[in-house]
Amino acid sequence: RKPTVTQFTQQRLQDLKPNCTINILLAAYFIAAIVFIPIGSVFNSNSRSEVQEYKLQYDGDSPDVTGCSITESNAAKTCEVKFQFDDDISGPIYVYYELNHFYQNHRRYVRSRSPDQLMGQNLVYSEVESDCFPIITNNSLLLNPCGLIANTFFNDIISLSKTSLSDGYTLDTDGITWYYDNTKKFKQVDGFVSAEAKSSLLSCSKVLGSDDYENCKSYTDPTTGVLYYYWYPSDDSVQYLYETFSDVISPLEGVENEHFINWMRTAGLPNFRKLYGKIDSDFNEGDTLSFNITLNFEVASYDGSKSLVITTLGYNGSASTALGNAYIIVGVLSLLVGCALLSKRLLFPRPLGDIRALDWVHR
Repeated sequence: RKPTVTQFTQQRLQDLKPNCTINILLAAYFIAAIVFIPIGSVFNSNSRSEVQEYKLQYDGDSPDVTGCSITESNAAKTCEVKFQFDDDISGPIYVYYELNHFYQNHRRYVRSRSPDQLMGQNLVYSEVESDCFPIITNNSLLLNPCGLIANTFFNDIISLSKTSLSDGYTLDTDGITWYYDNTKKFKQVDGFVSAEAKSSLLSCSKVLGSDDYENCKSYTDPTTGVLYYYWYPSDDSVQYLYETFSDVISPLEGVENEHFINWMRTAGLPNFRKLYGKIDSDFNEGDTLSFNITLNFEVASYDGSKSLVITTLGYNGSASTALGNAYIIVGVLSLLVGCALLSKRLLFPRPLGDIRALDWVHR
């Protein structure tokens, strides 16, 4: 079919061919320096003056808090981490855990997951073997989810102490994930069903609506005391996340647990933080905030460390000066290159020919 004869279809549109002269380059470099250096300075100033951050290492070499170290996984040891504010601080306050020397960015580690399995597909061993190597099964049980990332989940339990709770503070752990992760990347396994049970005397088929669920299990929500019945498919041959990390993951949530979703978004550097919750309260100078931590995640074997961080956020994020420094570095480099070109221009000038005489300009 013959296209319509237009300037566009016949590729006769006028084009733009800028002539990158020395004056244009000088202007570009100096404008970049003028813009980037002040922006970086403002970001760093905000990080230092507006963001208030407190950090205590509770496990690893030279910890700030004693009695919180463990040498084996799932030790279930408890300890208290207490912060005292040296200035007034306005909420919300964000609670992070920080790990050092944990290489979530290792190539094999990053690849060891099954996206289809995390999206709820009921896959068999052969369908996840290549994706999840080297952690696929636990003895004869297929792991769901499988892979290195899911099965090295950070399972320390962080909660406010009774003293902090009695002061009216609450740790909110809802809404701590990226919206896309929470809605598009993680779903309960296909076939999972659950429902609230009005009484423990009721049968599974009565509560869940089918005789297929007669061998269901029960779960009582520790925060509300509500009883639920639930049923997982292939429960006799598959080990689900709530069974792998029973102290942290509710069977009603499974892979939709927000702490787990945050963990599955791997960090780009070996030292990183992940959001655990937030406290929407204000504090005065001299106030204390205490956390109880149940220690399960072991770091001694790889010379790592764990820290608890509480911080406010500014308009450019946390107290990190990395973004501001990046702007300043680019601005300073642009300034140096601009000065070098200007010196060359002034000390060793080179006449510029008449670009109108260039042959291609008139084609």
